Amino acid sequence: MTKRSLICAAAAVSALVVSCSQKTPQPSVDPDLGLKDAYSDAFLIGTAVNRFILSGRDTLSYNILLKDFNAMSPENDMKPEVLHPTPDTWNFTAADQYVAFGKEHGMWLLGHTLCWHNQTPDFFWTRKDGKPMSKDEIFASIEDYIKVVCTHFAGKVDAWDVINEIVSEQGGYRDLGWVHALGGDQDLVDEFVKHVFRCAEKYAPDTQLYYNDFNAWRPEKVAGICRIVKMLQAEGIRIDGVGIQAHWGLDFPKNQYIEDAIDAYSALGMRVNITEFDMDVLPFTRAVQVFGWQGMKDPMYQLEEYEEFLDPYKDGIPAEIEDAHAARFKEIMEIFYKHRSQIDRVTFWGINDRMSWKNGYPVPNRTNYSLLWQRDFTPHAAYGEIMAVPQK
Repeated sequence: MTKRSLICAAAAVSALVVSCSQKTPQPSVDPDLGLKDAYSDAFLIGTAVNRFILSGRDTLSYNILLKDFNAMSPENDMKPEVLHPTPDTWNFTAADQYVAFGKEHGMWLLGHTLCWHNQTPDFFWTRKDGKPMSKDEIFASIEDYIKVVCTHFAGKVDAWDVINEIVSEQGGYRDLGWVHALGGDQDLVDEFVKHVFRCAEKYAPDTQLYYNDFNAWRPEKVAGICRIVKMLQAEGIRIDGVGIQAHWGLDFPKNQYIEDAIDAYSALGMRVNITEFDMDVLPFTRAVQVFGWQGMKDPMYQLEEYEEFLDPYKDGIPAEIEDAHAARFKEIMEIFYKHRSQIDRVTFWGINDRMSWKNGYPVPNRTNYSLLWQRDFTPHAAYGEIMAVPQK
């Protein structure tokens, strides 16, 4: 039996197991087709990957990756702390493996990410003596980094997330990382944003250049991101698209906000990308956006009385939650398919529930069910529902 036959047989058995375990009949899934085939007339279907998948050590994820996806995002291996962990160290090993795998298998490849406050060492904006860098030093620091990275990957990736998560929920700038180092002054940070995109345009001339953010559906945040896009466009600085991180849940965000955001970015000529799609099914995730997530790391929330409320599905996902998970994934994919002329790519942030970051956010050590395959690689009911959307 060929590898493809094995993959298809496994998919057929998995689909049967899921359909038997759910109370709601699921759409039949053609074992010869993957998600990328179902959406071939709409947009690319991507996933986040790590070195365990690409090396083949995670065999089942490896097989699913080849069958269902035609675009990849590196989960962590192209972030500054990995590529440039110390002032005198560069490490492209894992990122080069990611690129080589993608090229071998004809994948569309994202570079993620050039400029971010998180997973970036302090030396990017702090002098050796611990004092803050000057504006000129900060501008030189980011340009030096972009030059090295984009030159190394020239012609090897299709797009870069140039700046990641710099806009606040109110539409201004977040006082973190680069912004904090520049004193939080909006005019100065505007200069910085222009500089970063100019550098990306200079050193990655044949690569798509994106801005990427979470909660990029909130009206105030949409307005802030659109302000940046218009500012760059007014200066003749290239920006090709906006990434909407879709870290969402069973009851948020409002569908109208999603559609309004897609329309707002598209109206500015932006390629719209759904960049980090997952579906949180556990309590308190939305509330933590109000209360903040740092406090939820307190060991108190691992105590029994809290754990029973915050982590209720340790022994498996209940049928009614599985159905809600499937219905919500279907509902959102229907929105994306409706807007397929405006969307280039939909990327899921991982393959199976075991690798999802949502198990540790906002409360550590929870058992979440946020992706399309369960921990035993049985597909969730959502898989069949999503496969059926284009057929309708």
